[in-house]
Amino acid sequence: MTGPAWAASKFASSKHAAVSCDALKDFDNAGWVAELPGAIRQAWIERIRPIRLADRVAETTALHVVSAEEDGLSEAFDGAARPARVAWKCYLAALRDYHGKGLRLRTMAAHRRMLDRLSGSLLQLVPFLEAHHYEAIRAFGVLDQFFNNLRDLAEDSAQGICYFPEDVLRRFGLSREDVLSGRCRGTAAWHALMVYWLDRYLPALERDATRFDACDDLHPSVARLRSEFRARYARILDLFRAVDFDFERFAEEYWSEVRAKASPAAA
Repeated sequence: MTGPAWAASKFASSKHAAVSCDALKDFDNAGWVAELPGAIRQAWIERIRPIRLADRVAETTALHVVSAEEDGLSEAFDGAARPARVAWKCYLAALRDYHGKGLRLRTMAAHRRMLDRLSGSLLQLVPFLEAHHYEAIRAFGVLDQFFNNLRDLAEDSAQGICYFPEDVLRRFGLSREDVLSGRCRGTAAWHALMVYWLDRYLPALERDATRFDACDDLHPSVARLRSEFRARYARILDLFRAVDFDFERFAEEYWSEVRAKASPAAA
């Protein structure tokens, strides 16, 4: 990876924890930040860096013993508006609650709450928001977490993490272990679950997110976020349907495409 693509994938990585898959995720989520004008780009980097560091810590299961104050992660939010400071604390608490192999979400309501506490809080941390944008972007964050979980389904399953609520799995005759092992792939039950997930559950999240789509006074960089994220959601959804909900095949094809965009010379 070279030039702007490498810069975008690297800016928020811990020098000790960054690995290639994390760099690809950074590029997929925020590669466009490298194209922003200098001072605006720096403002975004200063907000993204502590978020990515917190993610890295959570992935090492150490967040429960490292406070934001001790690790210096909160410094980027000291001068931020109060909603952003509150969102940061909420996001750290959500990372503590929703990482780890022992995670179990019992109900759809618990799943919806997880989406809100994670990326709902996270998107309230982006720079250049006005006070009347905070609730709208939070609803968009719920949608963002849904798509990130869909994109990362193979990775999460391999790590023993299942975000599907147990009441929905039971409704379609599946178990948490069916997802974690991957043996659900190709079954009629999995197909039925994913049709429900994408054709019934997702539209409800989309309806809530239209509040952010309707915002016509966003800072240009925040509007860029919205358009870039929407393009990513479309790519995820189109490919997931194209591979008939096979999340292992999806991961192979999706990340191959991202790698080619991040480093065209290596494609």
